[in-house]
Amino acid sequence: MEIQWPLLIFSVLLGITGGIYVFLGAGELKGRFKDVRFVGALVALACLAVGGCVSVLHMGHPERATHLLGNLGSGLAKELLIVAIMGIVAIVYVVLSKKDYPGARKIVGVIAALLGLALPVVAGMSYLIAARPAWDSAALPLMYLGAGLATGALLMCGLVMLRGNAEEDGGFALRIALAAVIIMVVTSVAYIVWIAVAPYQAPSRSIERLLAGDLAVMFWLGVVVVGLVAPTALTALACVKATKGDADTGLADPKKLATFMFAAFACSAVGAVCLRVIMYGVGTSVEQFIYH
Repeated sequence: MEIQWPLLIFSVLLGITGGIYVFLGAGELKGRFKDVRFVGALVALACLAVGGCVSVLHMGHPERATHLLGNLGSGLAKELLIVAIMGIVAIVYVVLSKKDYPGARKIVGVIAALLGLALPVVAGMSYLIAARPAWDSAALPLMYLGAGLATGALLMCGLVMLRGNAEEDGGFALRIALAAVIIMVVTSVAYIVWIAVAPYQAPSRSIERLLAGDLAVMFWLGVVVVGLVAPTALTALACVKATKGDADTGLADPKKLATFMFAAFACSAVGAVCLRVIMYGVGTSVEQFIYH
């Protein structure tokens, strides 16, 4: 299937937004990340806004986006609805992150985190089409969720190390980032396994295309090496180095750890894009579902 770049970019940005708010929500529950919550919330809001605009541009006539109100059951309508709700909550959280209302901020932060979990899942569920077997599995929205958690957490962990209180919050941020990366690896592998075992196998959607066919370079280099192995290694390395800091701070050089985290974020984002390109590549239809 032809790659739908606007929707691909939309889903990646939506995942980053969700991952950031899950990270910040965890911080609200623990009373952490006060030095970076405003910047993080602003970045998440920007990703959400850009993603929403790109999604609308996917339509042949963007000015007709309001017609979706008459078909709220469609996947695109659900996506835009949750983006709108997330946008309202995100704006409120951005405002509260600059105010001294800890109780209200915690409530809104937790709501934002829950919506952050839902964002990539809703985006992925719009692809669950029986006529496209390589898409028709819960593994696809879960893959979207895993990538979003990792990219958002890695980006925020880098911000904590660079602009936050790394001495107090760095260890907690690294633990969140490592957990998110592990989830990303598990969900990505689960989706790859689904491609291999999906019903109605055909050459166009076969796992052989990934392992040794025309998608092999993108799979092995873009997904496996850059998208999964590199973020895992960089995050694990940062966790190890963080335990070998000097006697005064108890933490390694925060700027160096931030470099590891930003590099891991970039790699995970590249991997997320590559896996989505592969997803489109194997998303061919079962002919008898169309013509009979």
